[in-house]
Amino acid sequence: MNKVPRIVVALLATLFVTTTFAQPDEPAVDPATMAALEKMGGYLRSLKAFRVKVVTTNDTVLEDGQKIQYEGNIDLLAKPPNGLRIHTNNDRHERLFLFDGKTFTLWGQRMDYYATVDAPDTIGKLADMLEEKHGIDLPGVDLFRWGTPEADTTGMISAMDVGSAVIQGTTCQHYVFRQEDIDWQIWIQKGDYPLPRKVVITTRTDDALPQHTAEYQWDLAPSFNDAAFTFNLPKGVLRVVLEDNLSSDDASE
Repeated sequence: MNKVPRIVVALLATLFVTTTFAQPDEPAVDPATMAALEKMGGYLRSLKAFRVKVVTTNDTVLEDGQKIQYEGNIDLLAKPPNGLRIHTNNDRHERLFLFDGKTFTLWGQRMDYYATVDAPDTIGKLADMLEEKHGIDLPGVDLFRWGTPEADTTGMISAMDVGSAVIQGTTCQHYVFRQEDIDWQIWIQKGDYPLPRKVVITTRTDDALPQHTAEYQWDLAPSFNDAAFTFNLPKGVLRVVLEDNLSSDDASE
């Protein structure tokens, strides 16, 4: 039997080795990377209205460490500062969130119940109220916090520009960040429209390293009227009280 030369074996082996990148001898928190994040946030804050469709995946970790991945969809229409409509549909629930600057309504469409409460006058304040009082995370909330003092960039351990990438046919710049409990990545569209196109968040406090991913498709000139943000009560839907201090799991069922 002919022997394969060692040099050929070595070359073939390199085809199956996962590439690792040596980190450059630069500051752990790259100022240009942080500036790109701030630029994206500033651009988001400048939008008068937008619609974004998001495909999400979320890992759930079982007691034995095995992961289960759930996929979902978000259809979000916003007219900042006081118009918001979010439809979520995933393996566990289907919900409609409505905000018109005065009231907030949550409709559980599969269970045919809804709750309405008085609300503050901006989307940002609404997100804070829902989280602090009711334990509800507003879907897509980061889209309204980037570019504001509410953006969570504290405790940044590292921030790095990975390079160019293509997401859904759009050329982006890929950035990675590390904070105390999470690693996260974001792909920001290049050019005059620095929109987030993809986000991946990895939770490092769990040995299973569960991930959340989101991919965004943007419409910066949506067609709508103010009726899109008000609730038209369907027949047979039961009104319930939006309880205080729900857990995140209860709020997502």
